Amino acid sequence: MLQIQTFIVGQLQTNCYLVSDDTSHQALIIDPGDDANYIAEKITADNLQPIAILATHGHFDHILGAFELQQIFSLPFFIHPKDLFLLKRMRETAEHYLGISVIEPSPVKPKEFPKDMKIQLGEMYVNVLETPGHTPGGVSFYFQKENICFTGDTVFAGGAIGDWRHEYSDKQLLLRSVKEIVSLPQETILYPGHGDQTTVAEAHI
Repeated sequence: MLQIQTFIVGQLQTNCYLVSDDTSHQALIIDPGDDANYIAEKITADNLQPIAILATHGHFDHILGAFELQQIFSLPFFIHPKDLFLLKRMRETAEHYLGISVIEPSPVKPKEFPKDMKIQLGEMYVNVLETPGHTPGGVSFYFQKENICFTGDTVFAGGAIGDWRHEYSDKQLLLRSVKEIVSLPQETILYPGHGDQTTVAEAHI
């Protein structure tokens, strides 16, 4: 059975998700935006075996804690290659938005998602859906059998969608990605990058 813990981390109140399997005790860390030590303590306290860090996209508020977690647990860090350019400017962007000096380095040797766009967790599989627009390499993580989707900054509760005003954003791609997400079964639970969870039926998009 899938277990989901939500940690609201960092100054931008980003949702970090710890997704684990009851049987194998394996876990995936989705969008570790900050507070790596706290996330690590929860993983250790629950006797979980983290196997990977997954990024829905490359914005600093979603990945700032990735490097430290990599070091603590020797984990691979997966991100879409089209968002690698955001890692190079992560420190500069973080300092601009937060108004403080940031010394957190970028994740070490980020990896591309598998060619079949699936990642195994215990006996379950998460499908990696390409959902660009907010960023060029935006993705969502969809557990089809469990009717659960982690949408990053593409779809939010209350009908909100991601920001397309960045120079590298694409509104038409974003709208296409939103359409793909809301075409999932109505009972699918959506876990966004910020704010409360919702369902496809309740999204009202």
